[in-house]
Amino acid sequence: MVFSKHLYIVILGYLISILIVAGTGLALVVTHTAIILGCILVVISLFFIGALVKRLNRFNSKIRTFLDAIEDKENMIFFNEQSADKEMNALSRSLNRINNLLATTQSHNLMQKNFYYSLLEEIPDGILAWNAEQKILFTNGAALRLLGMEQIRFLYQLEEQYPSLKDFIAYKNMQKSYLLQSDSQKQLSLSINQMKLNSEQISMLAIKDISHELSNKESESWNKLTRVLTHEIMNTIAPIVSLSQTLSSHREADEKVIRGLRVIREQSERLMEFTESYRRLSCMPEPKKKRFSLTNSLRNLSLLLQSDFENAHIHFILNSTPMDISFDGDEKQLSQVFLNLLKNSIQSLEGETEGQIILTLKATDKLYIKILDNGRGIPMELQEKIFVPFFTTKKEGTGIGLSLCRQIIKRHGGNLFLQESKQGKTLFVITLPFVKEPAPCLL
Repeated sequence: MVFSKHLYIVILGYLISILIVAGTGLALVVTHTAIILGCILVVISLFFIGALVKRLNRFNSKIRTFLDAIEDKENMIFFNEQSADKEMNALSRSLNRINNLLATTQSHNLMQKNFYYSLLEEIPDGILAWNAEQKILFTNGAALRLLGMEQIRFLYQLEEQYPSLKDFIAYKNMQKSYLLQSDSQKQLSLSINQMKLNSEQISMLAIKDISHELSNKESESWNKLTRVLTHEIMNTIAPIVSLSQTLSSHREADEKVIRGLRVIREQSERLMEFTESYRRLSCMPEPKKKRFSLTNSLRNLSLLLQSDFENAHIHFILNSTPMDISFDGDEKQLSQVFLNLLKNSIQSLEGETEGQIILTLKATDKLYIKILDNGRGIPMELQEKIFVPFFTTKKEGTGIGLSLCRQIIKRHGGNLFLQESKQGKTLFVITLPFVKEPAPCLL
């Protein structure tokens, strides 16, 4: 307020001086009293006007520079507070103080923005936000990872990758979620919300991986069904076997009747064995975990199957990165998984003269195990059914092999899925949680 009053007094002094000098000069010229002196006074008044304009322009220039710096978000500007002009020093101090306040506010906003961004990066669910022009404003790492994309700048890139999403995004049905199967065989639940930010309409897509939840519910349902079925079947068949044995032991029984009873007993016993295999599926013991060399275990398994590989003309390759991988798990159960998958690959290569099976281990943040063969593949219409218990295309199969393998892997905290299958290529992938062995302490 002191600065304003002082400035006003200075400006008022200039104006009064201009009026007095100019008025006197004009009066002397008009009255012909002292024409030369009058002209000199008029010229002097013009100098006063120029000085006033120059002084005001200095203020305007400094304020304009400050406003331009704010518009350009430039906080490094500093005005000199030690000049000979007290009014300019006061203005510089005020502008520097405002600039410091703006810089502090901007710094706090940036810290808050970085905090929210870091928070969104830490959550396991994906977040994708875009504006009315369909330009992506924000996406976290989880969204890119779940969608299997390296980067996304515009919404059309997502729609090109997943054409089925186009209608869901276009209608923006916020009351319903959308179930999407990603390229990595994950089951993703998608939902859209909208918000206004500075009068701009923002759409947000939330992405959640529910594969584990669906698989757990599916396994639980199948286990319950299996227990009920085995219980009912065993209770029904047991009396039939017992009764057929009793009747066939009677001497007075007709030979045809005895033969028929024997057939009934054999078929019943076979059905009981078949049912017992289902019981093993639903009553599988918990894994007894301990650290073992998974790489060596697979090498031993390849030696066990070496004669099968040679008889079927199959070239088997085992790759491990690093060379030796140790894992905390139940070695017997996991060996059963790999034995089952390798035997399936051997069967798919039946009749091939240049069969090949490649088993790859890779330990990073997770343990990735891939079993690739160049067999005849699995028909598209059967690929969704191969993990369903009791489903089989083999004449003598029970249909529990792959389902049992998946359960074992899930009990180890991982997942087993068919990534790709076509003529000449079938790829099964196992993912398991992996903890690196601590380095030995050097004393």
